[in-house]
Amino acid sequence: MLSGDSRPRNGDALLIVDVQNDFLPGGSLAVAEGDQVVGVLNDYIAVFSRQGLPVYATRDWHTPDHCSFQAQGGLWPPHCVADSPGAGFAPDLRLPEGSVTVISKGTRQDKDAYSGFEGSDLTERLRSAGIQRLFIGGLATDYVLH
Repeated sequence: MLSGDSRPRNGDALLIVDVQNDFLPGGSLAVAEGDQVVGVLNDYIAVFSRQGLPVYATRDWHTPDHCSFQAQGGLWPPHCVADSPGAGFAPDLRLPEGSVTVISKGTRQDKDAYSGFEGSDLTERLRSAGIQRLFIGGLATDYVLH
């Protein structure tokens, strides 16, 4: 799976992006075949965990009346409402219990956040942990309304 300079080492972290039920097939804002990333991500999670390297996971964590929702004039159907089943991580995603740092984004009703770095302390967390290189995987994608 990993070879050469792509092998994780001290100073590396894994960043899992938005692998949430509402972005999986059947979810309110599904990425086609998005569930297919879960197995690959689980392999990376296992490698990072075995080496004691940090794992971070971003998630949308919206208020029920979030500005990005169509009912409030936004582009998107309601999705990833905080504490709802749709906001939960994919059930088969094996995030290491007790050692994953979850970064919530889009938590303010009046402000959207398309990046885990926007409106969060992710940058500070990575810097304070001495992270120099990120391995990133998940469901970061452009979405087209039909």
